[in-house]
Amino acid sequence: MFRARRRIAELEARVQLLVEQRDEARQDAAAHLGASKRTSGYNARLTDQLAAQTRRADQLQQRLDDAVGISHPDVDSGALWQQRRTDKPKPGPIGAPQ
Repeated sequence: MFRARRRIAELEARVQLLVEQRDEARQDAAAHLGASKRTSGYNARLTDQLAAQTRRADQLQQRLDDAVGISHPDVDSGALWQQRRTDKPKPGPIGAPQ
């Protein structure tokens, strides 16, 4: 009989320990969930900011290209002519005779 009571007391202590561990795990899970939600929101804001800055940089690059004339159709046709040049030097080491 004494053995059974001792065993019951041990099991009750073990159950109490498991309940405490469960409660701590729930608290930790709630804290981690909150942190992950904050991180997710921060990541979304950064992604939006990156997209906005990329659009702005693309617009500025287009304005620069327009200002210096790179986006003019004659430049594109000249690039094609440059590819077909017969007097175009062959690539080689710098300083080597051609």
